[in-house]
Amino acid sequence: MAEKIGFIGLGVMGNGMARNLLKAGFDVTVWTRDAAKAETFKGLGASTAATPKALAAACKLVISCVPDAAAVHGIALGEDGLAAEGWKGGLLVDCSTIAPFEAQEIATSLKEAGADFLDAPISGGKKGADEGTLTIMIGGEEAVVARAQPAFAAMGKNIHHVGPQGAGQALKACNQLMVAVNLMGVCEAVAIARAAGIDPKVMREVVSTGTGRSGVLEGHGLRYLEGTLQGGFRAALMKKDLGIATAVGAHYGRYQPAAGLAHQLMTGLCNAGHADLDNAALGLLYDKLNGWQGDAS
Repeated sequence: MAEKIGFIGLGVMGNGMARNLLKAGFDVTVWTRDAAKAETFKGLGASTAATPKALAAACKLVISCVPDAAAVHGIALGEDGLAAEGWKGGLLVDCSTIAPFEAQEIATSLKEAGADFLDAPISGGKKGADEGTLTIMIGGEEAVVARAQPAFAAMGKNIHHVGPQGAGQALKACNQLMVAVNLMGVCEAVAIARAAGIDPKVMREVVSTGTGRSGVLEGHGLRYLEGTLQGGFRAALMKKDLGIATAVGAHYGRYQPAAGLAHQLMTGLCNAGHADLDNAALGLLYDKLNGWQGDAS
């Protein structure tokens, strides 16, 4: 019999993930402060819990997908957290993006409460979350990963156990860094194409058939050029993730000028008032710096 699953974090990504667990036949209980979301999921067949502590009493396996380490710490170790009264045999699978050392600290505290922890950050955007095709990068003990495997299979297509606790988050930092650096290249290529009298959409289509092709050019580039920047993965969250990437590199004493520049550019985008737009809005900052007055295309 499949384990009951608790879910915390019904945002852009978590909403689709929780729905796919229900579609796969899991008995799901959610905790959310949003009454409307609670009612929606009750209508889909989920149960609801009043607090994370109550969720822990109902479920031994809980998946979280929340904005930052403070939120993970709160739901796991806060006054009404999962481990507030101990959680022997519990397992928190955290799909948020936080720093590796933050994940390790939470894992240590949960272990003291009798529970296990997996850092399992995700990639694939809202589309991947909705369609159950996410890439999941997992750090933790092999036996614990095996316990959560049925849930992972319901949410993702590319599921990778990449190492010990913290390794999943380190790999996610690599992913976000590469997305951001690719996005910088897309924005600069658009500026060059315009200056040379080339339609940027034509540039995107042509480069997408050559060695410069990338998922960022195809996805982020299209959103930027079409101006479809509402929703998606917010610039504020990418700024946070790039801060993690720079912190991880600094922790290991690595030379990483691209990470620092990407973080500064995303910070500039947020400071310019675009924090709640999709991170592909970085193109708007480039437009401003280049004096571009037309529409994105």
